[in-house]
Amino acid sequence: MQEPLIYPFRVMRITQRYDGTTSHLPHTTGTPQDFPVDEAGADGGRDPVFAPCDCVVRRIWGVGGSGVNTLWVESRKKVRLANGKTAVVTLQLTHPNDGDLRRLQVGQTIKKGDVLCREGTDGANGNHIHLSVGTGKMKGSGWTKNSLGKWVLTTTGKPLKPEEAFFVDRSFTCVRDSAGLAFSFLQNGTRSCRFRVTAPLLRVRSGPGTACSALPFSALSADAQAQIYRLAGEKANGYVKGVVFTALEIQNDWAKTASGWVCLRYCEAAA
Repeated sequence: MQEPLIYPFRVMRITQRYDGTTSHLPHTTGTPQDFPVDEAGADGGRDPVFAPCDCVVRRIWGVGGSGVNTLWVESRKKVRLANGKTAVVTLQLTHPNDGDLRRLQVGQTIKKGDVLCREGTDGANGNHIHLSVGTGKMKGSGWTKNSLGKWVLTTTGKPLKPEEAFFVDRSFTCVRDSAGLAFSFLQNGTRSCRFRVTAPLLRVRSGPGTACSALPFSALSADAQAQIYRLAGEKANGYVKGVVFTALEIQNDWAKTASGWVCLRYCEAAA
């Protein structure tokens, strides 16, 4: 089985989605299109970007002031994608600083988990990486200007939304802010975004933290209410032991469910 494509940051903190009105919306609504996100890592510093699979450097652009620094890398073989498909993929990373790109060479192989580059400010106001991904090999120069004037990734395949491409390995990546994108999570190397409650009673809250209000039984989803009745034989103001739910979003140790937010410290992966 092909290796999964792993989200390439230790901390996920997406500051602009691919449909963000700051600068990304023309990427998705123009022709051709891609689906970039701005990833800012743990803080305002320069977090490393790790190779999400064994990959090869295909192009380096902009070092020394010729343009906004950009790096293209391509997987050495097909990888398993979060959308259930397998493909060779190409990643485009924009804004690394000159020093990071000068240590790389076209044709260089980078092993999965090794550092590709770090967040940078070349052509940007604050440290981050503008990240795009698509199936197939790099096509042409790796980008083209679309009908709305944005430079978008070009590959021999199709552009991917990040949640269609990357798995999040929770043993590697802490999700601080997914910007509402619903990623799939790996548990012991297998795909999972479903969890089972292990505590006798787990409060469901209006937001990701104990300072947020706990929700009553009447506010829970119909599926959750049915599971609670089946497992506990009565109403309960929260998820009881054995309730299974899908994580729609994860922030640190908190998961957003169809009913509200719960703490994952009292849950385990479910099939």
